[in-house]
Amino acid sequence: FANAALRAKKAGFDGIEIHGAHFYLISEFLSPLINKRTDEYGGSDENRARIIIEIIQKMRARVGNEYIIILKINSEDDDPNGITTEGFIKACKMAEEAGVDMIDVTGMKWKKNRENKLVYFDIGKTLADILKIPVMITGGAKDLNVINDALNNSNIQYIGICRALLSEPDLLIKWKNCEDKKSQCVSCMNCYKFENQNEVECILNTKKKKNLYL
Repeated sequence: FANAALRAKKAGFDGIEIHGAHFYLISEFLSPLINKRTDEYGGSDENRARIIIEIIQKMRARVGNEYIIILKINSEDDDPNGITTEGFIKACKMAEEAGVDMIDVTGMKWKKNRENKLVYFDIGKTLADILKIPVMITGGAKDLNVINDALNNSNIQYIGICRALLSEPDLLIKWKNCEDKKSQCVSCMNCYKFENQNEVECILNTKKKKNLYL
């Protein structure tokens, strides 16, 4: 991880984001749902977070203190035996102390979200009131009015957008030009099915393509 961060810096990237969410390796360490270790990397919230703290520290040693390091982390695992709010906040506080520059809050419940809301606004707002570093939330960002409302009524500083951009890659340009403030994305999650086939595509765009040949 540390060497990868250094390669990114040498390649000219402004910073890197550590993917500590969505049940990739780091998320598996952080979650009691998966981490059943009995050594210093398991058992307690502090021990489960140890791996990410060591990664951040080694990254800092490679890239210096001015290079941007962001941590993306699950605030929940959509399972009662998964990471707790207490464990999540503790890991974020430890990451801040270790030198991370921003926390990107996400989780697993975004897959079930069909409402026009930011899935992690509440927990993001709580975390942003605790930490001194910026907090970003990712999940359910499809409506500029909802996004602006969140930014204006909390200490959250950034909103991550994913699925809506798969559906409309030029969405931010539309918003900048004061066009429709809502994305066409309906959170159907069919793009996630495409993803499992190594193809990421919005079903709405696929239908448009097919209509060209009718």
